[in-house]
Amino acid sequence: MSNLASYKLIEILQMSTDYLTKKGIENARLNAELLVGHVLKLSRVQLYLNFEKPVTAEELEQIRNLLKRRSNHEPLQYILEEAEFYSLKLKVNRSTLIPRPETEILVDTVIEQCKKNFAQEKTIEILDIGTGSGNIAIAVAKNFANSRITAIDIQHEALTIARQNAEYHQLQDRINFIQQDIFDIKLSFPEKFDVIVSNPPYISREEFDSLHDDIKNFEPYIALDGGSDGLAFYHRLTNLAPSYLAQDGFIAVEFGANQPDQIKKIFANSAFFQYIEIITDLNKLPRILLARKE
Repeated sequence: MSNLASYKLIEILQMSTDYLTKKGIENARLNAELLVGHVLKLSRVQLYLNFEKPVTAEELEQIRNLLKRRSNHEPLQYILEEAEFYSLKLKVNRSTLIPRPETEILVDTVIEQCKKNFAQEKTIEILDIGTGSGNIAIAVAKNFANSRITAIDIQHEALTIARQNAEYHQLQDRINFIQQDIFDIKLSFPEKFDVIVSNPPYISREEFDSLHDDIKNFEPYIALDGGSDGLAFYHRLTNLAPSYLAQDGFIAVEFGANQPDQIKKIFANSAFFQYIEIITDLNKLPRILLARKE
């Protein structure tokens, strides 16, 4: 984008779209609309109602900077510093994994199983392991009033964002965020949890290099690295379950679409679990494992 002085909004949108297209960015028009709208503080609908609006030199410079970042494959959510998950607005940055639509199936599973398996008046104690931006904990708490959640993560920076998200949605009194490494867990609780939920890191070292640049170069490695075979966290979760999961409770975890047989075997080899179910996502791909003792 060369001399941008004296351009109208409609022209800036088209030039931005062309620029991102040439840089190989998918959905270039949508990206351009969101980036330009972010600078101008206009929704996508408002952009289309203000096509003749002149864009100032200062605004043009901001747009140029954001387009350059996106052309280098920095994720749109990090540039905008927000993401949508379960119809909720969440703050994100490079210390947090970007919430995926597939993980909404995990939230659905937790809420459905809680309503199915526990008394209506019971307060459901939930442990969210690897909370990141707090997306799972916040979505469950927002949509299931009986839940009280303990959310842990190894990263202080991620927990700072998660707490801000909980406060934004006025859920800080129902979600307790704690910094904790599950491979060196020292937590003690008065009672066991009714539910353990987790979207743990599950990318193997071999798979990592094949990830898209948007993920590999920008999202936190610690939130992606599942160990040499991508399964380290699932072994650890099955080891923790007897100490932290109530007898009538359940665990729900997300995994990679190519991992169902391996994940199911890990849980089946644990003497603690007798019931195991694999749940598919909207694309009919295996995505969630549900397990309980009875």
